Amino acid sequence: MRWPVLALFVLLPLQWFAVGTTPLGQGRLHQVAILGFAACVLVRYRTAVYAPVLSTGAVFVIANLYMIGASAATFGYQGKAPMGAIQQALYLVAFLAIAGFWYLVASGREPGVVDTLRVAAIVLCVSLLTAFSIAMLVNGVNPISVLSRTIASADPEIFQKEVFKSAFAGFGLEDDMVQGNLRHEIFGSVLLTMLISTWAMRVGSTPTARQQTLYRVSMGVGAFLLALSLSRSVLIAASTWPLLAAVRTLRRGELSTRQLSLLFGAVIALGTVLVSGLGLVVYNRFFTDTTGYEARAGNYGDAVTALPQYWLTGGYDTEGVSSHNFVVDTMLRAGIFAAIPAAVIVGTVVVVFFLLGARLYRLPSWMLPVAVALALPLVRLGTSGGGTIPPVEWLALSFVVGVLAAWRRGTLIEPAARSRPVAVGA
Repeated sequence: MRWPVLALFVLLPLQWFAVGTTPLGQGRLHQVAILGFAACVLVRYRTAVYAPVLSTGAVFVIANLYMIGASAATFGYQGKAPMGAIQQALYLVAFLAIAGFWYLVASGREPGVVDTLRVAAIVLCVSLLTAFSIAMLVNGVNPISVLSRTIASADPEIFQKEVFKSAFAGFGLEDDMVQGNLRHEIFGSVLLTMLISTWAMRVGSTPTARQQTLYRVSMGVGAFLLALSLSRSVLIAASTWPLLAAVRTLRRGELSTRQLSLLFGAVIALGTVLVSGLGLVVYNRFFTDTTGYEARAGNYGDAVTALPQYWLTGGYDTEGVSSHNFVVDTMLRAGIFAAIPAAVIVGTVVVVFFLLGARLYRLPSWMLPVAVALALPLVRLGTSGGGTIPPVEWLALSFVVGVLAAWRRGTLIEPAARSRPVAVGA
């Protein structure tokens, strides 16, 4: 499975490439990668490997099944084809398959895959940078010029409009999708892969010097890409990584040589960002650029106003307008009977995330990237709409559930050799 895994991470960030029209809408390259990888897993492994996953994610799976059934019923009542429900069902199957794969990897039954995952982040970054460079060349976008003007004016909208929305045009996507915010999911895949590579570096055999070098390079490149993304949701999710790491270290009362090195590197990286002026652009993105907040507040207000009329059976025709909230959009589209399990889905993610966060100081270091991986779907379910879970978030959830299933079963792969921690203040 090493080559299918590698192909998955090569194609995962290439989300602006359309691959044709399907009954469920316009297909894109990353969707083909996820569903194709799930098909490879289903063909290769027996159904027995999915039992631990079903047991670990039982509440999540049952809530999804209930939501899919309720959505299909209400869409039928409205006289509409249940496309959203079918899409959710398709990704639920892919989720179970890929979670089963992560369970096998976390159980040490696919040791060769761990080595591949250690370089997954650098592979994804190279794939994204190569494809993005080609896209900008085809569309006549000069990123250096745009970035210079963005930093000079400290206006994040310049970079967003002249780089992201311009570069993504001409590769088969419909205009409204190109003008949307594709970058959230694209750079969400960068963050997720960084976390998966970090997890792989901490389990299995001791990483080689080459793997350690490639891993460090991928973390630096990935952090730079996340800063350039100007995606508030992805940056918020990414910020939980150093926050949880700091809390875990303080509660354990110890620091490792690697953690000290990472802290030193983070200070240097932060200083570089601030000196370059990119830090001010990111700051303005969060605190000064209010157009996005105002637009979302307006959409959310419209959604709340429509709820008294559509809360029972749904049917709200949004036509591209969204409350940017998974539960609210589900209620508007499919009514309360679908919104209740949607709330259970979000509640399950919230509870598991905070339980892991509270117990991290008692858990091995490889659990940190697993906990942070939950932050991505947690933030995105509160900031993206449509009433469906986006593909990258399905992949993040499958990774978490697969690893937790191995943890619960006591079949975890041995941790990699690490540098010895030293007591704080020693």
